[in-house]
Amino acid sequence: MRIKFIFLSLLLFSFANSQIISGKIISNENNQVISYARIGVENENIGALTDENGNYSIDVSNIDKSKKIIVQLGGYNSFEQNIKDFINSNNHTIILKEKVNEIAELKLTPKTFESKNIGVKSKAKNMLYGFSSNGSNQAAYKEFAIPFSNKKKVKIEKIHLNIAKFKTDKPIVLNFNVYSKKDKQPGTSILLENLSTEIKGDKIIDGTFTFDLNDYSVWVDKEDFYVSVQVMSGFKGDFGFSAALLRTVFERNFYSNWEKISAGSPAINIDVKIEKEKKPAT
Repeated sequence: MRIKFIFLSLLLFSFANSQIISGKIISNENNQVISYARIGVENENIGALTDENGNYSIDVSNIDKSKKIIVQLGGYNSFEQNIKDFINSNNHTIILKEKVNEIAELKLTPKTFESKNIGVKSKAKNMLYGFSSNGSNQAAYKEFAIPFSNKKKVKIEKIHLNIAKFKTDKPIVLNFNVYSKKDKQPGTSILLENLSTEIKGDKIIDGTFTFDLNDYSVWVDKEDFYVSVQVMSGFKGDFGFSAALLRTVFERNFYSNWEKISAGSPAINIDVKIEKEKKPAT
């Protein structure tokens, strides 16, 4: 009887101290739910993704309550709130505010802009950054970011992923982001729109998946930047990028600290329009 009492007490204690927060993430524009948004804790490898209906559930039982709950998504202002205050609030619906586009669209002409492809272009099949999944969202926890040096005004027109392996039971949702540079690593998102798409086998042409951004306004103005990609949905099977040796990539899970890896990088390259140098008047 005493053993049962102790077990019941421990069970009740554990339940009382369990702090699993459930809620929904929506857009302030029209109260539309946001699917596949990433919610996590600052500098921690802990978090969750919203489902197709915008619902999330995150366990913060063993986390320092002075840290912040974070939601970051391209095209929206970041949401950050102290965990303790977030737990004590009656409403766990997170409303993301859309960024205001104050950047004037420039006219792209051959005289002022030139086309280039930059980044990692390897199509190696024997070296890859890969994911194997049994159907969980485990693969979605990791984000890869590739650095780009830049001193001009640039418009990103297409993102290319060189794919070494794609054998999955269903299409995969990908999310892309573009970050500024801060302390020699990815900083804050500079996107004014959310960049999400779906990849499936028939969209991979000659080993490359291309995400066309011509309908978006993705500009970088005379600063170094990073382009990132993240798997945002569960699947069964194998999915992997081609890789190049001795190239740099930054990795993180949820909102943990970025880790710099210089041994090799996934093959992510971009088509851009780069502003030409102005010739001095003669």
